[in-house]
Amino acid sequence: MIKTCIWMNIPSHYQSAFFQALDARDDVDLSVVYFNGASSDRAAEGWNSGHEQKAYEIFAEGNTEPQKQVERVEDWSNRVHIICGYFNEALIDFFCKRDVRWCHWSEKPGIRLAELLGYHMSLFRLLYPFQLLAKRSYGARIRNYALGAFGQGHLAKSAFQRMGVPAAKTADLYYSPGPLSPAEPCRQMMDFAAGRKIFLMVGALCKRKGIDVLLKAFSRIENNREWCIVFCGLDKADGAYKALSEKLGIQDQVLFLGAYPIERISEVYCAADVFVLPSRFDGWGTVFNEAASLGVPLIGTDLCGGSWHLIREGRTGYRVRAASAKSMSDALRKYINHPADAEVHGQAAKALFSAEFTPARNAERFVTSLKLWGAQ
Repeated sequence: MIKTCIWMNIPSHYQSAFFQALDARDDVDLSVVYFNGASSDRAAEGWNSGHEQKAYEIFAEGNTEPQKQVERVEDWSNRVHIICGYFNEALIDFFCKRDVRWCHWSEKPGIRLAELLGYHMSLFRLLYPFQLLAKRSYGARIRNYALGAFGQGHLAKSAFQRMGVPAAKTADLYYSPGPLSPAEPCRQMMDFAAGRKIFLMVGALCKRKGIDVLLKAFSRIENNREWCIVFCGLDKADGAYKALSEKLGIQDQVLFLGAYPIERISEVYCAADVFVLPSRFDGWGTVFNEAASLGVPLIGTDLCGGSWHLIREGRTGYRVRAASAKSMSDALRKYINHPADAEVHGQAAKALFSAEFTPARNAERFVTSLKLWGAQ
């Protein structure tokens, strides 16, 4: 029996199915602790503002010392504690000093650097190795005190290793929302498309998500009249992207749908032909999982963690260079010139999701890694 406690920042529907899959296993005794409730920003993006608390979940008391936080967890000293992200050094200090078993779990670091640089990604790629060098002290802490480091895929594990964590102490552990159920396609999208095929992007409209890159890439393609783009997400740019679509002369081919309730998001994916995540930086991109679970092929950038796992080049979609309108337009053009590939790639994406990216598969991955690291 593996006794574990996972320390999270906020509740997330992207992780709840994974936790339920862990709790359902006979070989896992699970506790989950949240430091904060769901934010108003997330609610505005369509997330559920309420959280139905499970028996294995508790909320930490704000601004309390680690001793009081951990004492709320039953049998805490005998559990393997999974610390998500870099946000609670005091808790890690507490575990290290008391020889309590713990693991790190996070996406690839770097989002704050990218933001500081204004998402100038050529400069980010140049400076990023130096950021990882600066994190080698934290890497040494993982190397010397933790059982291991779980990463959101290839990009995260590579970063850990450049921080000095041995490859043998790293393992994959993804975001793993449950599969979405098929639904009637979004009527607003279908009416707008009027028979055209749809490139869909789901996510906040902001510079990090690369909305401008997708618009510019689409505008470069001469024979694009049988296709359109739908953006589903909260506009954080105050109409700047609508103005850009008009400047590019493609406004009649672009629909800004706005934020959509998460409980109805299947309607959006079911109306799409190809899903695109043009982000300049995304630790994973759970929208890949959602789209793939409904049989929608994928285009994503090389700085999205999920692109390296859910996209199998030329089989489930295409991976492109982040912030490159040329690279993006090349991928869009492949589907525009060969629209029948979308159906074939979509079915392959769905099969891959079912084989490797379900919550139950993630729970198996978690348990296998902890056993390998000697957590029993």
